[in-house]
Amino acid sequence: MAKVGAKMGFTLKISKESQYEFIRADIEISDIDTEGDVVKQLEESKKALDLTWADTVKEGHDKILAEVSTKLEAEYQLKVSQKLKQLEQMIRDVIIRLPEPTKPLVKK
Repeated sequence: MAKVGAKMGFTLKISKESQYEFIRADIEISDIDTEGDVVKQLEESKKALDLTWADTVKEGHDKILAEVSTKLEAEYQLKVSQKLKQLEQMIRDVIIRLPEPTKPLVKK
């Protein structure tokens, strides 16, 4: 049985002054069984992605800011926090715009 997936990622520089400090976020839906009900699998994947993404963003935000607080001043902490919020919104927008199949892709 064939399986398919899709992945999207963003890499953002933390600040203009930063040379080596980047944030990378990826979202992925994978192992969609082409012989099963693709529409149903995508719907379930989107629900799971929403839950896992929200948790990942929160944990990442807390951990990145904890690391940043030991290395950078308050101005950079604010920039990192803003970048993380922007990234979270960008990912939400991508999830919302994931294409819906026009008809079920179920093999008989």
